[in-house]
Amino acid sequence: MRVMRSIAIILALGLLLQGCIVSRWRVGNPIEEESLNQIQKGTTGRDQIVVLLGAPDRIIQGNDKEIFQYYYYDAKSPALFLGLFNIITFNVKSDNLYVFLDKGGIVQDIVFGKRTNTVEFTLRPWGK
Repeated sequence: MRVMRSIAIILALGLLLQGCIVSRWRVGNPIEEESLNQIQKGTTGRDQIVVLLGAPDRIIQGNDKEIFQYYYYDAKSPALFLGLFNIITFNVKSDNLYVFLDKGGIVQDIVFGKRTNTVEFTLRPWGK
């Protein structure tokens, strides 16, 4: 009888320790493509960039150029807790925008990469 009681307690604790968690993190502000379409190489100035996109996350100086960097990270992470065996995965993607300005503060080039639209909640313990 005592063994059955111990087994029942262990099973009950095992059920209580199981669970799942779904979490999401975002860093920065989404980069609006509508605002990017308003930027014209050779004519748009530094002040207009700040009005359209806000303050840059980082400013890089180099080779007579000023580079405004904007970034946005989106992460999703599901987890499954099964007592001794746990599965946790992370899926992180980022959007990055670099606006290159000349000495006069006029846009010379724009580089934009968007990958946050492919972020998924996936729980794959052994890869893809």
